[in-house]
Amino acid sequence: MPVLSLVSGLLAAGSMLVVLAAAPALAETPVPEAAETAEEKAAQAAANCAAAETPSAQLLCRDAGLVAAVAAMEAALAALGATTDATGRAAIEAGQIVWRARRDDACPVTAEDLADAKATKSRTGCLLRVIRQRTAALEAERKARSRPVAELPLAITGAAAPRFVELQRAVPPINRKATLAAFSGRWAKADPNHRTAIDDCRTSYLEIGADRTLTAVDARVPQFPLTGRLPAEGDPLREVPVQPLPPAEGATETAPAPLATLRLLPADSARFDRLVLRMAAPATFAAEFVRCR
Repeated sequence: MPVLSLVSGLLAAGSMLVVLAAAPALAETPVPEAAETAEEKAAQAAANCAAAETPSAQLLCRDAGLVAAVAAMEAALAALGATTDATGRAAIEAGQIVWRARRDDACPVTAEDLADAKATKSRTGCLLRVIRQRTAALEAERKARSRPVAELPLAITGAAAPRFVELQRAVPPINRKATLAAFSGRWAKADPNHRTAIDDCRTSYLEIGADRTLTAVDARVPQFPLTGRLPAEGDPLREVPVQPLPPAEGATETAPAPLATLRLLPADSARFDRLVLRMAAPATFAAEFVRCR
């Protein structure tokens, strides 16, 4: 019995030594740092967005949906670039530069827009639409490039594109007579695809008074502010010239060139009318407007 007690004591002492020897190693095991909190990530994202140089770039950085859309477009660009050589990739990048300019023309964003929730939502929707359209176009081009040669027509006649013949569509009749008075009121630029207002009708608008005076305001359009007057007579369904305001009394000026032209696209109800403003050359600005609600 004493022998067994001695053996048990030695075993217990050995176990204690093993535990004590392992303790420093356990203490030296590095503890993983806490994961970055959501607040820290948000602060980092805000700092990155603050470095964006333009309001458009800031909006593209701030909105999660736009960030995802841009990432999808960049992936489509990379996939398309993988189908060609350095020269082809340079051409793709040049096309992307042109597309960005057109994107900014179609979906202009100002600092004031970023401070207005309604304007921000409108600009975000516009940017999402054009970015997704660009992504779809890039993916379609990549698929076209990867199409097997065996699927292409062998005959020249079969390879020729079908000739497009434009259908002559009659303008639907309306149940009212449109006159120059139909131009009166305040108008907002419309989205070319959905024909919904993209101006706020306060800081950007086109207004035509009962005296036929026209005023167009928009800080994003270089040709604005625009001030002119419509003639006393004319067909609103055709292009009506926007003349400069008459010179001061005593000044002489003959036949001033029109600043722009207006054309009415009438509907059965005047509240659904649309009009097209086209600046005179050399300016290339043209836009469709709907009535401010």
